[in-house]
Amino acid sequence: MRKHVTMTLLDTEQSYVESLRTLMQGYMKPLKQPENSVLCDPSLVDEIFDQIPELLEHHEDFLEQVAGCVQNWHEKQKVGDILVQSFSKDILVNIYSAYIDNFLNARDAVRIAKEARPAFMKFLEQSMRENKEKQALSDLMIKPVQRIPRYELLVKDLLKHTPEEHPDHPFLMEAQRSIKQVAERINKGMKSAEEVERNARIVQEIESHIEGMEDLQAPLRKFLRQEMVVEVKAMGGKKDRSLFLFTDLLVCTTLKRKSGSLRRSSMSLYTAASVIDTASKYKLLWKLPLEDMDIVKGASQSTNRESIQKAICRLDEDLSTLGQVSKLSETLSFPHQSLDDVIKDLMAAIHRELAEKQSLSFSTSFPPNKLEFTATKADGTESYIFEFPNPDARHNFEQAFDDTKKKLGNCIMQH
Repeated sequence: MRKHVTMTLLDTEQSYVESLRTLMQGYMKPLKQPENSVLCDPSLVDEIFDQIPELLEHHEDFLEQVAGCVQNWHEKQKVGDILVQSFSKDILVNIYSAYIDNFLNARDAVRIAKEARPAFMKFLEQSMRENKEKQALSDLMIKPVQRIPRYELLVKDLLKHTPEEHPDHPFLMEAQRSIKQVAERINKGMKSAEEVERNARIVQEIESHIEGMEDLQAPLRKFLRQEMVVEVKAMGGKKDRSLFLFTDLLVCTTLKRKSGSLRRSSMSLYTAASVIDTASKYKLLWKLPLEDMDIVKGASQSTNRESIQKAICRLDEDLSTLGQVSKLSETLSFPHQSLDDVIKDLMAAIHRELAEKQSLSFSTSFPPNKLEFTATKADGTESYIFEFPNPDARHNFEQAFDDTKKKLGNCIMQH
């Protein structure tokens, strides 16, 4: 059983080294050729493949030692000593730490290169077809991030099948400690790197589902939730909409349901495959930075409603005054057609204003499932009113919006 676990270590190490070789031979070396500098800026190449040559060199040595160990297998064979020798080196910890710390920069460098030069994109597609496992650059780049936890599991497995009296036992115990330290040192960076990688894929997927959407991907932008809503227009119309909330952005799209059913659901999912309702069709209406948006809260809503009510009362008073003026004008013996015309025009204008204010009053008497946003734009402030499926959905969205805006404010202040 010990040999079986060691064989697994050998197989997975072989596969890992192959991935590192593909990064070097299939991607880094060709891009380093002077004639290929048109594909990708040389400084970006260094950033993308930072630490890969060092990792490959270290793991080729380690692979050779594990292969020798399997080849000369016997009952008292030790594996722990080569693990200790390999993982207690400060240099290895430093290489992995540097790789993890640079991971986000490397991924951004790939994105910048893709955007800057379509030829680089073609090169990536061709390189992916040519490598044995048909692995994309992003899949290969994440391998070192995922490798260390695998060693921890294999050592744990080996210890399970190694009696305490076996000469390998103390070495395996020490190896476990060394690998745990390496893992702890890089685990923090790893979590952040994997999360950023996952978030980037989700944002990319959302972008591809929204017609007319461009440049949605940005460093550290994260998708938070999708909400199916109905936009209430000032003139009384209603339209199905979808809202997409990100850490720094609110996106509003038209919504066409393929199923034809008006199933509205609030979603806060994080898996790239089912992150949004992909059965519907979306078309971009607007995307606005959160810092330029506000939710009209209860107090200002009620202030708004009060001022509308006051205006309605004043207009009513004006109408009754004009009614009296009209009656008085009838008592004039002098011809007063021009005065009657003015009174008539004035009354018509007040009636129009009154109808407008009453319709506004109706739309601002907010039921608990409605939410009003104001957006500050270059040409002034614009207001949007959305109706949510139910009060809970509205409350949850408002809470998420407020929390996100608060975090964003803190980030801006820190910078």
